[in-house]
Amino acid sequence: MLRMHAQSLRPVDQLRSDMDHIIQDVFGIRNKSAPEVRGDRENPPIDIWEENDDFFVALDVPGATQGEVDITALGRELTLEGSRGVAGQEDSAGEKTKGNEDSEENQGPVYYYRERLSGAFHRVIRFPFDIDVKNVEGSLSGGVLTVRVPKAASAKPRRIEIGEK
Repeated sequence: MLRMHAQSLRPVDQLRSDMDHIIQDVFGIRNKSAPEVRGDRENPPIDIWEENDDFFVALDVPGATQGEVDITALGRELTLEGSRGVAGQEDSAGEKTKGNEDSEENQGPVYYYRERLSGAFHRVIRFPFDIDVKNVEGSLSGGVLTVRVPKAASAKPRRIEIGEK
């Protein structure tokens, strides 16, 4: 087993620190107030932007209806989950979905090539601050789910007046 002493890593640590400073000078400090998005590649594409005191999330869910999409907000997390596509179609792996086994009357289409995904999805967005869960709003129009996520009062800047003694 190879053992390295902390003293032998000092030049590497110094080089990394110097490189970090150079990158910050050129590109600026990385914005750590951006939301973190989790989910698999098969999940729908997502856009997140900020306007005034609200964040907005747009998620492509073609073929989904309001009853097939759930929005859950808790603390700093927004969870978007549901399904998209028509029952009886193949899922993104090319296999028949339930209810479409060997029955000829339920025979759905056989895809030879498929890029437009259908089936279940699950996206979790973690914001760097608490969100106002009571006022989160969602709408589904034209296959796009748009969610307005207001910041909690504790996450908004507050102007403090300076008084006299």
